[in-house]
Amino acid sequence: MTRRSPSATNARAPKGRDATASPLALRDAQPTARIAAVADAGSVELFPAAGASPHLARFGIVAQPDDGIVIARARLDRAPILVAAQDERYLAGSVGERHGEALRALFDAARRERPRAVVLLLASGGVRLHEANAAELALARALSSLLDARVAGVPVVAIGVANVFGGTSVLASAADRLALLPGTRFGLSGPKVLESVHGKWQLDAEDPRDVDAVFGADARNVAGAVELLADDGDAVRAWVARAVHERDDFDVAVMAMHARLGRRVAGETTHVAPFDPLPCFDGAAPVDDAGRLWRGPACWLTRPSHGAPVGPADVYALDSVLLAHLAPGRRAKETVVLVEDSVGHAVSRAAEMKIVSHFLAHHACVLALLRARGARLVGMLAGVGHSAAFFVHALQAPLLYALASSRVVAMEPSAIARVTGIAAADLIENDPLLGQPVRHLAALGGATVVQGATLETLGI
Repeated sequence: MTRRSPSATNARAPKGRDATASPLALRDAQPTARIAAVADAGSVELFPAAGASPHLARFGIVAQPDDGIVIARARLDRAPILVAAQDERYLAGSVGERHGEALRALFDAARRERPRAVVLLLASGGVRLHEANAAELALARALSSLLDARVAGVPVVAIGVANVFGGTSVLASAADRLALLPGTRFGLSGPKVLESVHGKWQLDAEDPRDVDAVFGADARNVAGAVELLADDGDAVRAWVARAVHERDDFDVAVMAMHARLGRRVAGETTHVAPFDPLPCFDGAAPVDDAGRLWRGPACWLTRPSHGAPVGPADVYALDSVLLAHLAPGRRAKETVVLVEDSVGHAVSRAAEMKIVSHFLAHHACVLALLRARGARLVGMLAGVGHSAAFFVHALQAPLLYALASSRVVAMEPSAIARVTGIAAADLIENDPLLGQPVRHLAALGGATVVQGATLETLGI
């Protein structure tokens, strides 16, 4: 549930910390200092470093041993917690392959150790462009593991201690509770992306007031989408303790979020793109008027969004159908084929004002709820798997099959060229990390290439 937090001036010093100690700010601190500010004094035990990225040298970038993330065991009010702190000073806190694997290991450890909470101190621009395919796959697996931890009863709380964008904003939105420090910004497509796609008439990336009106912590809080938290260690500690205490069971939380998101898109028009049914749809029929979900003799199938962006209302409509037909306790052993083909999430001021990250994260939560109730999820990449829309959908399935002709667009070629300084034409076809043909994702272990989309090839 979204709640506003009291200011630090009204918060008592929690147990385990000297009540006369000076406030400990997180915004300008190093990652290890941020963790120390949240934890009981002397309780922090760092995990082994994530490891230096093997992919950056060719871009002239010096790899960092922790790959921009620090993870630790600690205690809060004498109870065990696990904490991750991103470092926005290193490649904008971007999630590389090692960084994403470290996050997944954190959530896996949470399921084994059952700490009082997992605390995420987030500061990231999202998936690292230089490691596109490997990084997106790692972040998708981290998201799945985060949700498995929540299903297992481990509270996960996220705090944006600096700007949070891209796929990291989806990861943050998948937590039980989300707060931002004052002055931070939060969104999926950043200001420069919106301006480059639509022009300054939609958003002026050089105008701080215009940017903050969309992405700023104050605007997000006023909209009721996040909690605003004072930049003080004791205030953060008090908020974490309260968030853990007030946590709902996963299934209750998912349904409550679904109701809140429904109010956010009430009355909006949704889009259903035409598509040529694949062989796996043989014998199946739509179960809703728009045909977002189909029922066949052996499985359920979601409709691809061929050539169309996926907006907040579209994601919500699909989730409504999934929850209606595959609700907890009903058809628990059914197979659901997540058919993937879209041009990605909607990139617009309107989508960001509604916080499209929340809707995409909620979709991953709905899929996790189905998995928790025994549904078998199978991904089928039949066309284009594009960025966040891909990693919250088909990449959340334990098994992903892909037609040999399909493509993965972790990053647009223009963005690759801008960030790497390398002409994108050859990279997007033949580079193992930046290449779009699905064979590159398959080589990373992210997909199994098949020659046809029949139920037999999908193992159904």
